[in-house]
Amino acid sequence: MQLFVTGLSHKTAPIAVRERLAFSDEGLELALSKLKRLPAVSEVVVLSTCNRTEIYGISGEAERGAAEVAGWLGDRSASDLSPHLYTHLREEALRHLFRVASSLDSMVVGEPQILGQVKDAFSFAQRQRSAGPHIERLFTRAFRVAKQVRNETRIAENAVSMSFVAVELGKKIFGSIEGKAVLLIGAGKMSELAATHLRNAGCTLVVANRSPERARRLAELYGGYARSLGEVPALLREVDIVLSSTAAPGYVVTKEMLAGVLRKRRYRPLFLIDLALPRDVDPAVNDLEQVYAYDIDDLQQVVDENLQQRLAEAERGEQIVRRELGRFLQEQSARSVQPVVASLRWTAERIALREVEKTLGRLGHLADGDRARIEAMARAIVKKLLHLPTMSLKAGAGTPEGERLAAAITE
Repeated sequence: MQLFVTGLSHKTAPIAVRERLAFSDEGLELALSKLKRLPAVSEVVVLSTCNRTEIYGISGEAERGAAEVAGWLGDRSASDLSPHLYTHLREEALRHLFRVASSLDSMVVGEPQILGQVKDAFSFAQRQRSAGPHIERLFTRAFRVAKQVRNETRIAENAVSMSFVAVELGKKIFGSIEGKAVLLIGAGKMSELAATHLRNAGCTLVVANRSPERARRLAELYGGYARSLGEVPALLREVDIVLSSTAAPGYVVTKEMLAGVLRKRRYRPLFLIDLALPRDVDPAVNDLEQVYAYDIDDLQQVVDENLQQRLAEAERGEQIVRRELGRFLQEQSARSVQPVVASLRWTAERIALREVEKTLGRLGHLADGDRARIEAMARAIVKKLLHLPTMSLKAGAGTPEGERLAAAITE
């Protein structure tokens, strides 16, 4: 069985394309159900974040499985995704999984959130019974590699989240955000991370969320005020910065909503940063005077500056990925010849013991202890004779020479 991955990311597709393939929790369950029914796909995991949507699958024919998934994604988006989609097969698919889990393929290299997102995607697939033993072995190894990259490099030192980048962009716009009133729309992980940085920068926080309890909890944790989503239009009159990160299917902040409050704001500048996918803020708000909206893709400049500081550590991480990929492939190849090794030993021992029985029959009566010692000697001779062929089989596993040797033994 072979691993493949098909998908798109911030490297291949703009946010307008990525948001068409974003999955809600309910949509993810339905997607796994449909993907499992594709003829060439036996196991599957869907990874959907603000920067990527990727389908990891197991198939007897990786090319066919990847083609079926690409077709399914195209049908789902009702558009031609071919300019944006990438596919990795077998070894390259595993390398890609290792790099993604280790945050080497992230927009913010070294950011800590992606490993948790990969683990969540895997766990969700397990609960939906779409991840089987092959996926489990590969993803478990990816988690181990990600931990090694984190422990053996300094890639996570001064690592930044998307929320941190958003706050840094706010500082670039305003010079200083101390004393600024900030509206956080949504009370999830992104908003909580942003709240930490905003409080440290001296901002006043207002949290609006669909769940009043979650808004209250986050507001109390960071010394802010909790409000309902219905109060957002009124809050837009007062705040300086809006940071939005919800799972809403449509726009939470629209052009019409902002147009109605600009005069009451006396046209003070309003900075909005949208960390959601699909987007929470209507891009058309940029047409309004003194309104400046940024989405995830607009954060790239700040990210690039941060990346330069960690390129050397990222290369060390890449070396670890290459090393661990080689080890895993060698282990996998060694496992593939185990049936040949077992068959060889069984055949050799059967022949040896048959000859022992013939010899013992000619020798007449022997004590049970003597018979046992002769049989043990025969097995020891077989083990020593097969040591070099066994080592050669394992060393050559996965190579043409190894395959010829295995074929010769099994003939």
